Amino acid sequence: MTGVLDLHVRVCHGDPLAMAGLVSLLGQEPGFHVRAGGGPDEAIVDVVVADHACALSLLASAQALGLPGGAGGFRVPRIVVLTRRPKEGEVMQAIARGAHGYVCQDANPDELMDAIRCVARGGTLYLCKRTKALFRHSTPRTAFTAREEDVLRFLVKGECNKGIAHKLDISASTVKTHVSRICEKLHVGSRAQAAVTAKQRGLVRV
Repeated sequence: MTGVLDLHVRVCHGDPLAMAGLVSLLGQEPGFHVRAGGGPDEAIVDVVVADHACALSLLASAQALGLPGGAGGFRVPRIVVLTRRPKEGEVMQAIARGAHGYVCQDANPDELMDAIRCVARGGTLYLCKRTKALFRHSTPRTAFTAREEDVLRFLVKGECNKGIAHKLDISASTVKTHVSRICEKLHVGSRAQAAVTAKQRGLVRV
């Protein structure tokens, strides 16, 4: 092995057993100094490995503090998200919030080590093979407007156009137009298919 990088890694996970397992696994890697973590104000580390929920919480806290440059000894953590199953909506949400990597729990451990090293070196966004495949076979949701996402959320709940119009305080014809555009972007032929596709791909939280 050449060029071993000395890294400080923190693990944040909602499942205490999973967190303990990750600390033990990562701790066996040469050059990795690993500990279980807590809040974003703890000692600076090179990379944080976290589940989706913990990652979003850490990134939200960092954003709220408004100290991206590291003022007062704090800096926005470089986060690798570790998840059981990648859903397009969750991946896009984490990336939009500032996550630097996304790895599935069933990935080869070496892939997680590679992700940590890549992120620590300041590399571009790291996606594991399974997550990359997710985007090769689907259209990223970035084309949705905020209003289309609102409509899609109610569509998934089974609301009719009139009901959606009432809740969003817009006309039923405007809702119909949004539904048509959503179907086009999802490459489906009906509102029912749009709702099913959105749920399967994790594009909305209901």
